[in-house]
Amino acid sequence: MLKSHANIPEPMNPAKKLSPVHTLEGHESLINSCSFSKDGNLVVSSSADGTVRLWHANSGQQLASFEGHDGMMVQNCAFIPSAKQCLRHLKKIEESDCEEETEEEEEEDQPLVISASDEDIKLWGAHDGKEKGSMEIECDGMLQGFALSPDGRKIISNMDDQCIILSTIGETKAVSLRGHEGAAKSFCFSSDGEQILTSSTDGSVKLWDSDSGDEILDFKGHSESVLKAVFSPDNARILSCSADMTLRLWERLTGKQMAVLDGHGSEIHLCNFSPNGRWIASASKDKDIKIWNAETHEEIATLRGHKSFVWSIQFSPNSMLLLSTACDGSMLLWALPHGELLGSLQGHTEGVKSCSFSPGGKALVSSSHDNTLMLWNMTGCAYEGYIDEMGSFIDSRTKRQFPSAVCSIIADYAWPTAIGDLDIEDEYCPQQQPKTECNHPVYRRRVKSCKF
Repeated sequence: MLKSHANIPEPMNPAKKLSPVHTLEGHESLINSCSFSKDGNLVVSSSADGTVRLWHANSGQQLASFEGHDGMMVQNCAFIPSAKQCLRHLKKIEESDCEEETEEEEEEDQPLVISASDEDIKLWGAHDGKEKGSMEIECDGMLQGFALSPDGRKIISNMDDQCIILSTIGETKAVSLRGHEGAAKSFCFSSDGEQILTSSTDGSVKLWDSDSGDEILDFKGHSESVLKAVFSPDNARILSCSADMTLRLWERLTGKQMAVLDGHGSEIHLCNFSPNGRWIASASKDKDIKIWNAETHEEIATLRGHKSFVWSIQFSPNSMLLLSTACDGSMLLWALPHGELLGSLQGHTEGVKSCSFSPGGKALVSSSHDNTLMLWNMTGCAYEGYIDEMGSFIDSRTKRQFPSAVCSIIADYAWPTAIGDLDIEDEYCPQQQPKTECNHPVYRRRVKSCKF
């Protein structure tokens, strides 16, 4: 049992009200998506106003506006992971002459942005603002979204007419993934890019080859629409959630059902693995969010706080935080795995449809139907100090042999009650390690020893 010490001050109330560092204004209609560049210095956003906009993550300044979608609603946007390879591939296909090749070579260091409307998918140079490529979407209906392969070369897009298209950037031919008897609800690439996972209103989850577009496996077990399916970080398992109020875990190689996670009282529309693969988060129509142990399949916590439909759930890159957003504009930050409420991110006045942590997890961008984006600081000096302190007491062998136990100690022990000031300086830059001065004490109790 841990002893209390009279000289340790009472911890702060962790459920803080947090304000954005910057509010990014410029879009003239609701914003559908947003994401950071690989280095965390740029933010891209897409909107119903028909534009894609580029922003500086440090200052919040708008850097560019891409307006080639002819006023059509732009549903999705993202940065291409391997921009250099993509540009070289496009240059090779177009068979440029020597002069053009030299010019293109000078542009290869710039990031690439991809965006999609109901009619086409376009590529943009982030530095020069030029359109680098375009592909027409040959299906009827509204675009529901797209997913990029890890190397940025392949794209899955789907329309509301059950059309799932696999395209390769720079090539005119596309493959249609046919097999579902209902509309596709989700789609994603495996982390190695070799396979594609889709879920459908027909109650099935399907695995496809990303080169040929051939169906590999059909996972059946849900009794109603499967609203989302995802790969585990190591690609060994598949997680699906359904309108039948269950989550199911599957072996990827065999299609065997491993477990049924039952506990929600309404249809489950969101689910995901934490980046470290240890936790599962799910959200249901009744506004509940649940955290599960991905190894034992046991429910850990139920997170209640939202008063309206939960639109998104996002793990931080280090798997220690979960951010949830809702259609009333609320954003809540939770500590994992037991779901202590750390703070409420307040600023948006309408639904927050999309949010994204920076690659280092030190910043967050959110986009809303109030036509704004907001940048938030996720750096807690007390939290980082605590993690450093804990690290000095846990030897490397213990970390290797008992990673789940170590993670549980860190998450359970103190940091949710020791969270420090989350406000940020105006000159914060996600690319650099910020030099923070902690104005609040880090509440610690020393662990002298522990045994497994």
